[in-house]
Amino acid sequence: MGLNLLLVEGEGGMEWEKVRAYFRKKGFAVYQTASVKEAYRVLRNEPIHIVLADFRLSGINGISFLAKIKKTVRPQVEVIFLSGRVPLSAAIEAMKAGAYDFHEFPLNHRLLMAVVEKAREKQSLFVEKVELERKVRERFNFGNIVGRSKPMQHVIEIVGSVAPKNVNILLAGETGTGKEMIANAIHYNSPRSSKPFIKVNCAAFNEGVLESELFGHEKGSFTGAISKRLGRFELANGGTIFLDEIGDVPPQTQIKLLRVLQEKEFERVGGNETIKVDVRVIAATNQDLKKLIDSGKFREDLYYRLNVVRLELPPLRERKEDIALLVSYFINKLNEEKDYRIKGITKETMQLLLAYRWPGNVRELENALESAMALAEKDVIEARYLPAFLSLAQPQNGDHYHIPIDLPLREIEREVIKHTLDRAGGNKSLASKLLGIGLRTLQRKAKEFQ
Repeated sequence: MGLNLLLVEGEGGMEWEKVRAYFRKKGFAVYQTASVKEAYRVLRNEPIHIVLADFRLSGINGISFLAKIKKTVRPQVEVIFLSGRVPLSAAIEAMKAGAYDFHEFPLNHRLLMAVVEKAREKQSLFVEKVELERKVRERFNFGNIVGRSKPMQHVIEIVGSVAPKNVNILLAGETGTGKEMIANAIHYNSPRSSKPFIKVNCAAFNEGVLESELFGHEKGSFTGAISKRLGRFELANGGTIFLDEIGDVPPQTQIKLLRVLQEKEFERVGGNETIKVDVRVIAATNQDLKKLIDSGKFREDLYYRLNVVRLELPPLRERKEDIALLVSYFINKLNEEKDYRIKGITKETMQLLLAYRWPGNVRELENALESAMALAEKDVIEARYLPAFLSLAQPQNGDHYHIPIDLPLREIEREVIKHTLDRAGGNKSLASKLLGIGLRTLQRKAKEFQ
């Protein structure tokens, strides 16, 4: 089974001999000692999974022995106490202190085996959790924020400065510029990194649902509320909440959100209990919140609560010197995730990537590379593997574009709409006039082409 046991023996010599013989017969690697000092040494130097220890050890009681193992020697190890008759209160105290189980002599070896296997399963989950947290922290290390351009170096400098400080942050920038990645980096490089990081896309819910998502609800508070539900703020207590698309929060929900930021308290929907929370807020938007304030759609006082530190993420077209770095980063990332074997790209491919304006920013670049890597028949990405829109319309004179005659009509329509929206700065009313079509038609086609 690949399990290593440490037996820390005390009284009941014959019982311990039986335990040793039973687990060795089952194929376990069994380490044994009657010395507490030696037990600590073995735990520090050997890959011990489970400790079976006598509750009555020489010179130390079982609770103190357990506490030292959990705090300083090997926190992830599970300890099962075996002993002669002890008061029930002592066994209960041991379990409260973190012991996995407590068994009295004489032992039922089959039952003990089942308990050891369960303890190992629990320990495996703990180890997996620790490893996952390590990988997450590694992924969102500041060194993984790709960019040598001046705009990105400025972003990295500010992120490094504000991450350890308990201040709210507003991330502004176009869609696809990496706001969520920056929010992750801030959280996982802060004192709150061991606590929850909860994400909410505020644009994904209507007003009633968003309020319930953020603050939770009580059973029976509305049709369909068949049980109490904790909101995202409660789940994020002690950690960080990331409110994406903050500009889409409805006015009534903005009032409740303001109270959480000011008073650090709220009530669930349909409830009277006041709930206190300690949560750091990172908000993100691709809209101009100042314009929303002027039009009465966003509260100015909420804006200033969120905008303690503001960080503008530059669009990819303003940091094109980072494209080569990003290409290398995404190729390595996708090779690892998808088991591809791509070594690089051709010069022609890089020229196309550099010439494009990337209205979808870094996210669009990653998607384009993933598509090309999936289609590539060689270990180098050639231009022909790129999505069709990248070979379209390389700018020649102002707003004029060259369109290949063999491109499908749907692709031509898609790219004309995309470039016109880009030229109009995302203003669909203006873009519809430039295209000579109705606004609703443009909205429908923009949604259809994503």
